[in-house]
Order: sequence, then structure tokens, then C-alpha cells
Amino acid sequence: MSDFKDRVEDYLSSSTHLSKRHVHPRLLKMFEMGGIKAVFNRAEGQYLWDTEGNRFLDLLAGGGVFFMGRNHPKINGALRDVLEMDLPNLCVVNASALGGVLAGKLLELAGGDFGKVVFANSGSESNEVAVRFARVATGRRRFLYLEGAFHGRSFGVASMCGYESMREGMEPLMPTCTPLKPNDIRQLRRELKMGDVAAVFMEPVQGMTGIALDPNYMREAETLCEQYGSLLVMDEVQTGLGRCGSWFASTGAGVRPHILTSSKALSGGQVPVGAVLIKDEVYERIYSKFGTGLVYFSTFAENNLAMASALTALEVLEELDAPAESARKGEIFREGLEAIKQKYDVIDRIEGMGLMITVYFKDSATPALMAQQKIMGVVDSSAFAAAVHTQLFVRSHIIAQLPGPGKNALKILPPVIVTEDDIRYFLSAFEDILADLYQANTGPVAALAGGLVKDTVSRVSEAIPAVGQLLGRGAPAK
Repeated sequence: MSDFKDRVEDYLSSSTHLSKRHVHPRLLKMFEMGGIKAVFNRAEGQYLWDTEGNRFLDLLAGGGVFFMGRNHPKINGALRDVLEMDLPNLCVVNASALGGVLAGKLLELAGGDFGKVVFANSGSESNEVAVRFARVATGRRRFLYLEGAFHGRSFGVASMCGYESMREGMEPLMPTCTPLKPNDIRQLRRELKMGDVAAVFMEPVQGMTGIALDPNYMREAETLCEQYGSLLVMDEVQTGLGRCGSWFASTGAGVRPHILTSSKALSGGQVPVGAVLIKDEVYERIYSKFGTGLVYFSTFAENNLAMASALTALEVLEELDAPAESARKGEIFREGLEAIKQKYDVIDRIEGMGLMITVYFKDSATPALMAQQKIMGVVDSSAFAAAVHTQLFVRSHIIAQLPGPGKNALKILPPVIVTEDDIRYFLSAFEDILADLYQANTGPVAALAGGLVKDTVSRVSEAIPAVGQLLGRGAPAK
């Protein structure tokens, strides 16, 4: 074992402690309060193992990054090969060794409507590039985005975030960004008719809400953008590369955007990368003058490791027939969740597409549960979902996600290699947890009182004695 490997082994045992000290102590504290205290030391495929030997089913997949599973041997092997070849890298004055190959493969998968690819280092950066290109290509400043949208955390795209709480503290934001109601074609037409819109940004399935846009709405948006001289930008950072049942959810629905962005799964889970697919006509408008060659340039964007990881990730996803498998396995998830929904009135609806699934909750008509939900609503409108999320992790060793702020919902982004046994395990665990949460002594108040909102629940107990009664104790003494 090399000296570096020895050091990594040592770091694993103290990684949480060092991150608390040097990186993000408040975030880690939040996880700990939610009962998410595991320290992982091994990962393979759809599983993670902690230092106590517990295996966790990973239905979050790094936020969609590990679509082909963690530490895929073919991707890791390609990275080792590239390092051993001593290839020229980041030369600036000539073409990337692998960028052109990757670009050609992306254009093929996207269906032939795009002509060029520009690389970036993340989904946020890819969308920032789209913002810049839209302004240059149209000479306009205004952008339209949808309520509930999320396009990244950097300044420009954060200005098009559909949640006020996520924009807080960043003012003044990029000017002239106008929110629209999803699937409201009349509102979209009215805004585009003003003639000052550079681009409309959309996610085919919103990452923060899980809601899939109506294909007719997306197709009409394309037509209107062409009519009024605006660009249609499809953010496929999370939906792309097979997750929603086609290589790209927008093109699979017959939409032909001017710009399409990709990232997350493109990285193979190993090296950050983003890609911006552009129609030739848009590229020509951006680079119409020789001097505009540096409209965008990123130092690390076409590095050999990123290109190799992305190329191999696409090969792996093709071998897995990722779009078809996502559609098939997504239907198994959905059928199981719909069956559970018939038994438990706390489930409101199931949103999403393919292996991008969001379960929304509502107040139950069952008195014992409804009372606890009302109480928890004083703390947080998404508290019931937080209770389910916490119990999945602590009891069943399943990793899921809470979506956008204030959404009383649970989101899963399973890797395409998830097995039918894994799906059955999740569905069984999910149903068992819901059944327990209907009971007064094991309901959501109790589930969260020991973790995420312990302090908050205690404070609410002082004002609402029913909280203490539901927990089997009186209000805390002052």
C-alpha cells in the first residue's frame, strides 16, 4: 500500500471530525440532528457501507451523479489508463485529446439537432454558459424561468431559482428574470410577445418539485421561442442520460431546444464535468466574429480525466440500456408506491418520470396521525416527510432525499443498476415506516423529537402542551 493510501485509511476514521472543524460544521450538525450519523468507508454499485459494517441502499446516488453505480470498475479502469498514458493535457493552444470524441457521442445521443458542444465543470457552470450564450446570441437581457425551478447555485442561475428562500441574501440578483407558472402557455406567450426575452429556461422534470412538464407545453414553448426570437434552454443536468426513460427527456418528448445542458451522471461519479449542447445556428450567432473566440473559456473544462470518465460513463450506460431500464424499473417503483397509496391516506400523489420519483404527503384523516401532523406543521411544513426520511435512514439503512424547501415530500434518484430485490426492499421498508407513523407513540413527532427537531419540538411543547402529551411527557420545565 502506498503512503497516500495509508493516509487515506487514517483520514477515513476522522473524516467527520475534520470536516466539522474545517469545512461545513453547521451542515454536518444538521445531519446528525436528523439521526444521519453514519460514517461511510466503502462504496460499490448501489450500496454504501459504514464503519460498523452496515450496508445502506443508496437511492440518492449522490444527487443523481452515480446513475451507473458507485466506483464502476470500467470507469475507474479508464481513469487509471489515462493517467498511465502520459497524455498531453490542458495545453490551451491545441485541441483536447478526448473532447472531440466525447462531443461527437453526446451529439449522437441527443438526436442530431445540435451541432456543437462546449464543456464546463458542473451543472451550474453549464447553465451559466447558456445564460451568457443566450445574451450574446440574441442581444437581449431578460430571462424566463418556472416557479419551483432550480438551475444551480452560482449567481446568474441562482437568480432563476424558483424559491425565494434560496435567493435570500444574494440581492441584488441578475436583473430581469421573470418567473412563470409551469405549463401555463398563455402566460409564456404573453411574456415572449414583449420581444425582450433572451431565453426561457426549463427542466423537463423539476429537480426541486419532481413535477414533469407537459410535453405539449414544452413543444409549444419551442414554437413560441422560434416565433419571437428567444432561445429555449433545456436544463437536463439531472434528467438527462437515460434517467427519465430516454437519453434526454426533452428530445425524447419531441422538443428541439436551442441549447441543452448536461452534467451529473455524465461524470461517471468520478470527475466533475458539464456539457452545453448548441444548435449550429446559435453557435454561428455567438461566434460570428473572429474576435469572439473567447466568449467562454474554462481552464479545466476539457481535462483528460473528465473526458475519459464521461466517455466511459456513456459507454456503460449504453451497455446497460439505461433509458429502457429506467422506464421499466421506474414503473415497478411507481406501481408499488401507488399500491401503498391506496392503503395510507397520508400519501397525496406521486410525481416524476422514470427513475426520478417524488412522493408527496398530506394530512391524514386518521385522528392520531392528523393531530401530530398539525403539531409538526408549526415547526416545518415538511416535517412529516422529514420523519419518513429519517426513519428510512436510521431503521432501514436507505438513503433518500427531501426535495425543495417546504415540500412535504420524499424524493428518490435510484441508480439504473438498482435490482428488483432492492426495489421490493424499499417498498416494504417504506410501507412499514408509514404504518408505524400512524401510531401515536411511534408517530412523526416521536420520530423527529429524538433528532432533527428535538430542540424545536421542546420549545413548541412549552406553548402547545399536546406535543408533550403525544410524546408521553409533559411540557419541559422552565
